[in-house]
Amino acid sequence: MTIPVTIVFEDELSEYVLTRMLSFFGNKYSISQSYPANGFGYIKSNIKGFNNASKFSPFIILTDLDNIDCPIKLIEDWLPKKVHEQYLIFRIAVREVESWLLADIEGFSLFSGVSQANFPILPELENDPKSTLMGIIKKSKKRKIKEDILPTNDNAKVGPNYNTRLGDFVCYHWNINNAKNRSLSLKSAMDCLQRFEYNY
Repeated sequence: MTIPVTIVFEDELSEYVLTRMLSFFGNKYSISQSYPANGFGYIKSNIKGFNNASKFSPFIILTDLDNIDCPIKLIEDWLPKKVHEQYLIFRIAVREVESWLLADIEGFSLFSGVSQANFPILPELENDPKSTLMGIIKKSKKRKIKEDILPTNDNAKVGPNYNTRLGDFVCYHWNINNAKNRSLSLKSAMDCLQRFEYNY
């Protein structure tokens, strides 16, 4: 029987990633509700409520580690009381969800048209995976991809179609099996989703 889940995520790109991860397991999961957070602040301030609600139906939360020292420290800070073990899945991308995309070196190289030699072997060790990703895109000869992903002026942090263009990669080209071999946090998240069971 399909497991209906509520998903909580920081941004549009994280939604693409989480949705693709769930679809990896065929009909095991269906998304019943979605909570776009527009940053980690919303998740942090509401996570106790999500934890309580997960006693009655499954919740899957995805956030970025960013500049926190380690995932365990973040979890202890946000949820000092015990996570509801059965029905709350709280996963953290080290350091940003962009590192999970870069971990599929073969796929992102084809997508961007940039040689694999320009990719970090262990993207989780990058201090700023988003900046690393855009540095790779700057080397691309695919004009439309550069226009979509790279900032168009000094006031913009990302390009006008950053999420949509990378979402296209996630939905149609991202090889999760390749990526999780280079990303411990992604592998951990996928293993957790593989093991998860829900007793109706």
